[in-house]
Amino acid sequence: MERMYFFDSTADDQRVYQAADWARFHGQIIGNGVSNDPNLPNLEVTAKTNMEIALGAGFMFANGYMYENDSTMTLTHAIADPNNDRIDRIVICFDNNPAERRIYAYVKKGTPASNPVLPSLTRDSYVFEMSVAQVRIIAGKSFVEQSEIEDERADDLVCGYIPLHNIYRGLTINEVGMVSMPNQSFIKTRNNTSQPVPAGVSLSQALKIKFGETQADKQSEIISDEQFVAKADGIYSFWIEMAFEFSDVVIDGQISVYVYVNGAQSFPLGTKSFGTTSDRFLMVSGFDDLQEGDVVDFRFTTGNFDRDTQTQFVRVRVSKVA
Repeated sequence: MERMYFFDSTADDQRVYQAADWARFHGQIIGNGVSNDPNLPNLEVTAKTNMEIALGAGFMFANGYMYENDSTMTLTHAIADPNNDRIDRIVICFDNNPAERRIYAYVKKGTPASNPVLPSLTRDSYVFEMSVAQVRIIAGKSFVEQSEIEDERADDLVCGYIPLHNIYRGLTINEVGMVSMPNQSFIKTRNNTSQPVPAGVSLSQALKIKFGETQADKQSEIISDEQFVAKADGIYSFWIEMAFEFSDVVIDGQISVYVYVNGAQSFPLGTKSFGTTSDRFLMVSGFDDLQEGDVVDFRFTTGNFDRDTQTQFVRVRVSKVA
């Protein structure tokens, strides 16, 4: 079935939209969660007196529907069990049952037990509950303290802060405005197999560094043991470490590492001169501007080597940073 939103009516063609249509529309843009308004407490739960707690003002979205609490609301917990603790939840209930059609906050009472568990949230075709806090009700106690309240607003499994989706694909913003790009290109490899490092390797003969074990490759960009292909245009960061056993360090020897793009040298990452046998790690890094489809590998040369040697291990990191 095709749907389309939103058009004016005409005398001959009446366009009528339901609340569910608006919710479906908003649900494609605004995800489920609490808003993060710097001028509001954003449904924060705090202790009051006796068995009362306060639910601060704020907004929440769920499945395209919005809840607003415009002032501090008082909610009251049932009296404590005399023998066992229980855990209650402060829940915002989105109830779309035809007989209800409302959104409201309430205390969802837990069950007293020697090892109490949280009451589960109802989420079905009509009701969708989100928990902003859990409150431990201590056995025999007649009041709630702040230390007994656990904030759940940041927990995406039961609440979370409002994400925007289908606008910034692959980008998340947390409740304090920090941006994450969990799908951004990132490669992490480690090669524990010794790689030969011969003497007298010139730039025209530069040898490719082998990746070995792939520990991370978020965009499946590695295409061989020596190469990866950029999935998107942008600035990429590179870091390479070559380690040697003490006995395999060539004193006064030099190793230079280069980035090659599409078979041509792009730029040198760096050069290491080994001063002592304890000076056994080469670490170089740099940046390059890559285009989608570029094939990249890393190569090395040697200078002032009086003998062949080999690596103990090699580690490579690649990250798209812009």
